[in-house]
Amino acid sequence: MGKKKRVMAAFLSVFLLTAGALCLCVPSAALEDPVVSNAKGIYLYNLENDRAVFTLNPDEQLYPTSTVKMMTGILAIENLSDRLDESVTVTAEMMSAVSGNNIGLAAGEIVTIDSMLRALLVNGANDAAYVLAYTVSGSAEEFVTLMNTRAKELGAHHTHYTNPTGMHDDNMYTTAADTAQIAKYAYSLEMFMEISSSVRYAMPATNLSAARTLHNRNCLLSVYYDTDYYNDQARGMNAGSTPQGGNSVVTAATDGELTYIVVVMGADTIDGQVYSYINATNLLEWAFASFTYTQVLSPEQVVCEIPVTLSTAVDYVTLVSTDTLRVYLPADVNVEEEIEISYVTNSEELQAPVHEGQVVGSVTAIYNGEVLGTSQLVATTDVSRSDLLYGLYKIEQFTKSRFFIVTLIAAVVFTLIYIFGTAILRQKKGKKRMRY
Repeated sequence: MGKKKRVMAAFLSVFLLTAGALCLCVPSAALEDPVVSNAKGIYLYNLENDRAVFTLNPDEQLYPTSTVKMMTGILAIENLSDRLDESVTVTAEMMSAVSGNNIGLAAGEIVTIDSMLRALLVNGANDAAYVLAYTVSGSAEEFVTLMNTRAKELGAHHTHYTNPTGMHDDNMYTTAADTAQIAKYAYSLEMFMEISSSVRYAMPATNLSAARTLHNRNCLLSVYYDTDYYNDQARGMNAGSTPQGGNSVVTAATDGELTYIVVVMGADTIDGQVYSYINATNLLEWAFASFTYTQVLSPEQVVCEIPVTLSTAVDYVTLVSTDTLRVYLPADVNVEEEIEISYVTNSEELQAPVHEGQVVGSVTAIYNGEVLGTSQLVATTDVSRSDLLYGLYKIEQFTKSRFFIVTLIAAVVFTLIYIFGTAILRQKKGKKRMRY
């Protein structure tokens, strides 16, 4: 199998694998960029690997438009989810600042918190946003303060809200990266995703209105407003526009193994084509085609071999990884040619007996200089020990031991002393005989 390769500096950043399969991520190689155009800010994020795989002006300050409603929905769920059946009476104060898309709520109308949350997250209703804001905080101003505080807590440090709807205000801003931070949290809220993924909501009749049927305004999810942009992988989030901020869309999509959140902001409408949706679809198609989990290590893959002594049966044993390592990589990576497998063993050789599964060292997979992960190296088979060879080995070891060497030296010294002493005594006796 060749001489053992050794990894030194790389082991400073390895990830120890636990039993079973583990999926890791690594920076992408030089993939071709996705086709995007006519948008000011983009953020494409892979959820499983906590990684942005494509961005465009992620930190540029932009008008948030309807994406503001994600924060409104988050706060409503966090503060009111245990009160969904509770009734609220709409007031004139609640409706005083309403403009843009709304469902026609009127002062004195009695609605439930649940219906307002669904009207907000399904239809993007601005009047529902204000009802929820007042129900949570008592006023729109206090709710906006809460929105800005929560944004900072979620890591959106370059975001400032002035209303709960996203209707234009020169002083309201965010970034694509901040919006993605908020979207990641929204994705973790089961209620948020369940409601915002609904194609429509049948709102029951109230004391002042007949039943309403509210359709999802995200055209990636619903064909009610436009049939050109439907995407069967898309789930939830938000879509909308203002004249000043352009078109924005935030959605999640999964193929069952990988999940992406895509944010497109400040997109144009050209010849009737809405580029927030066009870009979102192009980005998701690119992501699913460009990245996958690739197996780079497995227990079935022989990594190397190591010499074995004290056995008459074999003189080496093969070593394998204990774990399966699957890594989030560009789909076109050639594992055999582009993944470097390096290993280190605990010793230069093994002494029999060797046991199957015995830990012998570690193996590391590396791609483009980046450590993908590491696993223990183990022996693939049992190797019995020869009693004869072991006996000879023990004799050899004994003759090399300090005790043996010291004893041998002492014996030699005492022997020499005895010989010289005996010779001297004989010489003295001989001289005495010559005198007589």
